[in-house]
Amino acid sequence: MNSNNKPTLISLFAGAGGLDIGLELAGFVSLAVNELESHTCQTLKQNKVLNSISPSEFDAWFKQNVVSQRCYTRGTSANTIELTRRRLYQSSGQHSYLDRAAIIEGDIRNITSQQLMEAAGTKKGEVTLVAGGPPCQPFSRAGKRATVETSDGKLFLEFVRMVNEIKPRWFLFENVKGLAQSKTTVFYYLCTNCNTKFIVPFNERENIIEGGSLTSICPKCASTSCDTQTKEIRGGSLNIILEEFHRIGYQCYHTVLNSVDYGVPQNRERLFIVGSRDNETFLWPAQTHQEYTTIPIVNQYSLLELETKKQCWRTVKDVLWQEGHPQFGSIDYSKAVLWVKNVVRPHDEPVTWSLNRPSPTVGAHQGAKLAMAPYGVPEEQLARQQWHVLGRRQRDLPPVDVEHAMLSDEDLLRLQTIPPGWYLHGTRMERAFQIGNAVPPIFAKAIGQAILNASGLLEVQLSKLHKVNGI
Repeated sequence: MNSNNKPTLISLFAGAGGLDIGLELAGFVSLAVNELESHTCQTLKQNKVLNSISPSEFDAWFKQNVVSQRCYTRGTSANTIELTRRRLYQSSGQHSYLDRAAIIEGDIRNITSQQLMEAAGTKKGEVTLVAGGPPCQPFSRAGKRATVETSDGKLFLEFVRMVNEIKPRWFLFENVKGLAQSKTTVFYYLCTNCNTKFIVPFNERENIIEGGSLTSICPKCASTSCDTQTKEIRGGSLNIILEEFHRIGYQCYHTVLNSVDYGVPQNRERLFIVGSRDNETFLWPAQTHQEYTTIPIVNQYSLLELETKKQCWRTVKDVLWQEGHPQFGSIDYSKAVLWVKNVVRPHDEPVTWSLNRPSPTVGAHQGAKLAMAPYGVPEEQLARQQWHVLGRRQRDLPPVDVEHAMLSDEDLLRLQTIPPGWYLHGTRMERAFQIGNAVPPIFAKAIGQAILNASGLLEVQLSKLHKVNGI
């Protein structure tokens, strides 16, 4: 806690700040954030500036920091620049997200916990929460579900290191659900003295692989007489990571949640691990939204459930183009679809989605390719974007002309529940990646409030929370 008695936060792998925004909405104050990419750090820094300037200072800031970028001076229409100016103008001096956070740019492997604590103005054991999501590509479908053995996959060790050295009351670890699904070879020690079986510390794996001597001590009887066993298991990467957190003294809770169940107009499943330093009990937030159904209400809910009846999932239609599309005007929602352009997928995976449904996952790659097709997408084009069972494209023909408009930064921000006036630095692809990699703030807020409730720092009725046991 800080001098203002607000729960404090240090953020790792911060990206464009989605997780921080959500946790601040829950009641935390972000004191320090670490991010590797220079253009993403500019996003965080310039949003702090944007919040501090007056409307009269906005145009000078916009000209110097936005229009001067090469991606705006070459190939960006005057109309797009003006829409960006209007979007950001509404935010000047209006939000306070991350206004107290020190932005620490650089590779986390080269940054010490002392640097972060000094920037945050805190000492070991004083911070309420360390939160972040190490790069998730090794565990995603796009990354072919690699394991913790990859270079990026090992970055979780840096998160563990920071938690161990900062010793926050809680930590929040976010990643793709593939982390709980990828098959990984798990190394075990089997104590020959008491038959206790435990996962080998990650830093000893390579030693075992190379035939080195065993160095671990049995956690039950302290014997050094151990044999090794290996087993490839589904979710092995998750087991390894959980063991590293347990080893530094944290009680862990983990589950996969879908953002659509918490008011985000997007299907986005993510793995979360919450760890408690003080062995406090944690309850995951109960979902607040559910898929629309025409079943009579008396059949949907018991009398006890009526008090906390869920809202319907939010849809694309609910959050985008309420007053018409800037290019196409009024939208016929019976025809218009979201369309992922220039992507080829297996025949059983869609490339279009109704606007009357939540959007698909706005991922780092997919976000840059999402478009709105006001009159739908012809079957001939859909066939060109599918692969048959032998792995070849069904029809190797030129694409069909489809009237469409790519989703704007503001559209993607709204689907992620990031404030629409949030500034994004960089090229169009860099901006789309920042949005797609972010945790939706509304999603993060729900989990942040659950952590505060477990800490006794938030008054939430216990009946509105439930426990999720595992995956």
